[in-house]
Amino acid sequence: MPDTRAAQKNLRLITWLRVGFWLVIGALVVGAMWATRFGERIPSIYIQTGVSMEPTLAQDEYFVAWSPAGRLERGDLVIFRYVRGSSEFHVLRRLVALPGDTVAMDSGVVVLNGVPQPWPFDIASPGAWRSELAIEENIYTWGPWIVPPDSVVLLSDRRDMLGWPDSRFLGFIPIDEILAEAQFTIRGRRLR
Repeated sequence: MPDTRAAQKNLRLITWLRVGFWLVIGALVVGAMWATRFGERIPSIYIQTGVSMEPTLAQDEYFVAWSPAGRLERGDLVIFRYVRGSSEFHVLRRLVALPGDTVAMDSGVVVLNGVPQPWPFDIASPGAWRSELAIEENIYTWGPWIVPPDSVVLLSDRRDMLGWPDSRFLGFIPIDEILAEAQFTIRGRRLR
């Protein structure tokens, strides 16, 4: 009899372990489906290769981006497709204005619909305010611009030439060129 009880006890334990295993697998599958919006959004890991997004993101810092980008909001960090010649680059920039917005810059501060924005930025070379590549003469103070339909304004957080390319040099960026939305670093720090 004791062997039968022990065998039954072991059988129950094995059954519960199997049930627990499948519950964990099910939870992982449901979690993955929810996180990817049922397979519609895919996470990717990127590395910031330059200083153009400092102070928000340092050079050589890794971050996670979801593709395609979800609902776009002002202040989001997004990755857009930039084509130069036969090369294509995925460039991280801050979305500062949506269609219909009025945007300007005053000494590096983004002014959106008449309100200065609190987004972080850096100017490493205050004396370097001109660029032959820029749309307007002064890359730190310009505008106002009115964003056309189906376009956005994207800016680097580094306001000098190290922030190239962004809307100061390229103009309005078509919304369909936005590939992904960056949300956090691989260490878990939220990007905004």
